[in-house]
Amino acid sequence: MVVFIIIGIILAAVGGFLIYNRQFALNKAMNVRYHQTSKIREELEIYNGVAAGVGKGNFSGKIAEFKGICTAKNPLQAEHSGEAVVYYEATVSRKYETTEQERDSEGRTRTVTRTHTDIITSNTRHIKFFLNDGSGEDIMVDPEGASIDAIETFNRFEHEAPQGFSISSFMNNSRTLGFQYTERSIPVRTQLYVLGELSDRRGEISVVKPSKEGENFIISHKSEEQIVADAQSSASWQLYGGIALIVLGILATVIGAFMEK
Repeated sequence: MVVFIIIGIILAAVGGFLIYNRQFALNKAMNVRYHQTSKIREELEIYNGVAAGVGKGNFSGKIAEFKGICTAKNPLQAEHSGEAVVYYEATVSRKYETTEQERDSEGRTRTVTRTHTDIITSNTRHIKFFLNDGSGEDIMVDPEGASIDAIETFNRFEHEAPQGFSISSFMNNSRTLGFQYTERSIPVRTQLYVLGELSDRRGEISVVKPSKEGENFIISHKSEEQIVADAQSSASWQLYGGIALIVLGILATVIGAFMEK
């Protein structure tokens, strides 16, 4: 049947995408393992020497890896936990039930209750912050464009609707069970791993998203070893998952072609 052929093509395409996409995870693992951790003070001494010769605003392109504690003069207040943070992503999801009529394979009608979840608010904010590794200097980090691995700082189910909403506004043929409040953030004083480009093209020397394609910009609360292990694990399941989907896709296509005859 044609439907099997279509399903087979879709499965094979998704499998091919997974295998292609695994290269990004492998590149991440390789980049993290390749770069050696630098001391902020030493890198700033090099920068000051270069800037004295070529002038400020002309330094960029060097990839550096740092490990240190994040600080901020005017931190954000996380949306749900209220913690002082340099980054947060907060969501509110509504969980609700609907009662529906459906027919079974014999044409009989029955009433079923289904549970659903919809995100009703989502907010992500970040600020520039400083990283201190104990070397006697700190450096600014601009997280714009970074792959950020944050910490879960809030996860609570409540019956009350978020401010500005009322439960009655969601009563359209459904029954609200409650709201899931979740938050991931990077609190001030968190130990971080940072990999990015050193540049003063935005004014002050800072760690920014690399201008060269293929270079990673990572901000994570995890250790270097954990980041590498996670990337390698992701690459592995994408490979095996991709192969499995391609095999299933081929089988579905063959079955569909056979049934068409």
